[in-house]
Amino acid sequence: MTSEGRPYARFRRALAGPSIAVIRSAAAELERIDLEDGLAISLAFLELEPDTFPRAATRWVARLALERGLTIAESQLALAALSTLDGPGARAGAEALIELCAAHRLTRAETILGGWLQRRGLAD
Repeated sequence: MTSEGRPYARFRRALAGPSIAVIRSAAAELERIDLEDGLAISLAFLELEPDTFPRAATRWVARLALERGLTIAESQLALAALSTLDGPGARAGAEALIELCAAHRLTRAETILGGWLQRRGLAD
């Protein structure tokens, strides 16, 4: 273990930072990235490397659908909600994702998306 702490702690710190390269490096140290952390990474791409966001978002929805058994309609909703995050419907998209994630027991998704909304000044 390095002086920077365990790999997951470094990953969590990297998510709060301003560099996609640091996030990628920290994520590479992990054995597995859970769905909530995958969502956080996708949102980081939206902020820091927007050209990569569509691919990251699509990959996250595919994982969500497979791992949580989403219906086709739920998968479409997740993808549509993510696609609104870079425009005027960002808050509605985030709220739809919060509800969908809650229905599939992704408990940290509300915190992740709520923090994302706050950073953009879109929270209540």
